[in-house]
Amino acid sequence: GGGRAAPGGVAPANAGRAPPDALPRGSEKMPSPSVSGRGARVPMTAREQTDELERVGSSPGSRKAAAAPALGKMQSPPESLSPKASGRPSASAASTAGAAGTGEGAVDAPAAAGSSASLAGRVQVLLEDGWHDSPPEEVTQVFRQIAGGQTRFTLATTRGMYIIEMQGKDGATQTHVHTKKSRKMRILEDSAPQSPRERARFELQEKYGPQSKRGNAPQQQLEVIANDPHAVACFETLFKREEELCGDWAVFYHSYSLPALIYEVHAAVANMLFGFDSSRSTLPRLLVKDFAQTPDAGSLIKRFNDEFITTKKDHCLEYRKAAISVMCSLVSLGPECSIPILFRFGYSEKDVPYQGVLDNLLEACHVPKGKTKKVAKSIIALCDKYGLDVSQFGGKKRSNEQNGHMLQIFVRRRFLDDIAYASAPYGDVDSTRHPISKWLGGDAATHYGQARVVANPTTFLSDKCVRMYSAHSDPEFHANRGQFQLELIKLLRPLLGEGKTRERVATTLYGGVLPAWWKDDAS
Repeated sequence: GGGRAAPGGVAPANAGRAPPDALPRGSEKMPSPSVSGRGARVPMTAREQTDELERVGSSPGSRKAAAAPALGKMQSPPESLSPKASGRPSASAASTAGAAGTGEGAVDAPAAAGSSASLAGRVQVLLEDGWHDSPPEEVTQVFRQIAGGQTRFTLATTRGMYIIEMQGKDGATQTHVHTKKSRKMRILEDSAPQSPRERARFELQEKYGPQSKRGNAPQQQLEVIANDPHAVACFETLFKREEELCGDWAVFYHSYSLPALIYEVHAAVANMLFGFDSSRSTLPRLLVKDFAQTPDAGSLIKRFNDEFITTKKDHCLEYRKAAISVMCSLVSLGPECSIPILFRFGYSEKDVPYQGVLDNLLEACHVPKGKTKKVAKSIIALCDKYGLDVSQFGGKKRSNEQNGHMLQIFVRRRFLDDIAYASAPYGDVDSTRHPISKWLGGDAATHYGQARVVANPTTFLSDKCVRMYSAHSDPEFHANRGQFQLELIKLLRPLLGEGKTRERVATTLYGGVLPAWWKDDAS
């Protein structure tokens, strides 16, 4: 929660196993299609794809080499964010196209070589537990086909050959050539800067480089994790992701430990109802009604100065409902915390009614009061099974010290001042770094200074505004979190019901009015 010390967040490790941001889903990481060797496939040429389509019985003229298909636009968040205006697109609102998914988690896809900027983004596949991102090598193949005007084509993957239909009767789908298993697909567009001025700004940010290394920020704090191979691998992935996204995204790090159960349940419920990719990260807040008076950073600052500053400041319950504490660099030295140190232990305040937060969440999910304790007990037992500290919920306290969890939170630069503000300890605005967009948009060192982020679900559920990745100091939980999420979703799914019941739950969680993009994808 929004404690006085600003936590940090970390991305998954990449030490000789599946990248942690591509969390395991019960199977080993398959060789990349772009890598030669036993078990790997090299992407097919256009001629080979045509031959394959004809071999499996495609109809004449199904490959259209005309203009690229008209893809439905995803609802774009407004320039000034509000609870009712932005959110995560559902299948019906997103642009549709297909690619085969690995089922191993979320991987951001770069724009395909030769594709138009308007098709830069990510390709998702609808698996049993929700939408999941396809790996970059497959996204590249899909975007190349779309840029070439194809509406039906084959996709070569390590799992076999797929037929991609972007304009079929059921919308965009992928169908395995041999098993005939078909799944829904969609594209989430991520437009690159178009105007010369935007392009210049983008290139300037890339020239400045990763946020944690700007301004010649000292890096010696990383010596704290030097003897922990898992932590080292995590930080390497974090730095790499910063470098890849620094052109259009600023980054924050949020550390936590005791709220892990709440964050995980938020993510699982959001996966089932709002298409949130819970294999990629947890979700700090889910109840939109908690943001009625503080939908953005500006309103939070005003309320802080009017109400909270004379009482408990950022320890006020109403403040904590809306905001989380963050740091702005992987090598943060303070004030009050160091990101490399927090990675192992996590950060939490104990003056939070964690059990009450869980009970309120279950109530918002329309769990009957007579069943709340039983459901909570099942959730606690599952979390304990996977090694989470559930001591604040009446469960066991972990004996080892690896209780740290971190979120790496990317915020698109144009929304920075709507979502975050530079803060001193306890939440006061730090005027020397305000507005935060100016500070994080320059070449200044960011290794000293806290911030607060308004974790409004209407923005945190939108990949056009916020992108998150989680990492965990316990290597075992880090490696098994994907399977944990699957089991948690299986446990919670019956509670959400079907049809009108699911819609009623989603409406309650979203503050009483569903966003225009919402669609029940349970089927």
